[in-house]
Amino acid sequence: MELAEVNKVIEDLKGRFDAPFSSSDKSTIENLYYEVIGKTFVPTSCQQCYHDGLIEIYHYIKKYGKMAEKLNYRLKAGAIINCPAFMGGKVFSNDNLTDEVAENYLKQFPDNVELFQKVPEEEDKTPDDGAGKGKDKGTQKPVGTPDAGEEK
Repeated sequence: MELAEVNKVIEDLKGRFDAPFSSSDKSTIENLYYEVIGKTFVPTSCQQCYHDGLIEIYHYIKKYGKMAEKLNYRLKAGAIINCPAFMGGKVFSNDNLTDEVAENYLKQFPDNVELFQKVPEEEDKTPDDGAGKGKDKGTQKPVGTPDAGEEK
C-alpha cells in the first residue's frame, strides 16, 4: 500500500470518526496500523481503541512522512534481546530491532529462535546435518539401522 493511498483511506475514515466504526472500518484500521506503524493492533473491548488507533496512524504519517520499514524479523510480545555477550549488552526490542541485528543474534545464538514470532522462511530451513532435529527429519534412519525398504 502506498502512502497516498493510506492518506486517502485515513481521510475517508476521519469522516466517520464521530460515530462507532463498522466491522469493515475496524478491519481497515487494523490493517493500516500494521502497514503504517509496523506493529500489530491490539483491540480492547471498547470502541475508543479504534479511534485511538486511527489517531496514532495519522500522527505517525504526519511525524515521519512515511510508512514503517518492513522487517523480516519480529520478536514475540514482551520479548527482548539483552545478552552481555551480544553487542556489548545493548538491549533490543521490536522498537529498535533491525534485520541485521536479528540475523547476527541468531547466528550467534541459534537456539533462541523461539524469541521471535516472525523469521524469514530461509531461516526456518536447516541443512540436513542437524540429525534428528526439525519436522522434516523424520525420514532419517538411526545410525546402524538398515533402511525400512531393505528388510521386507
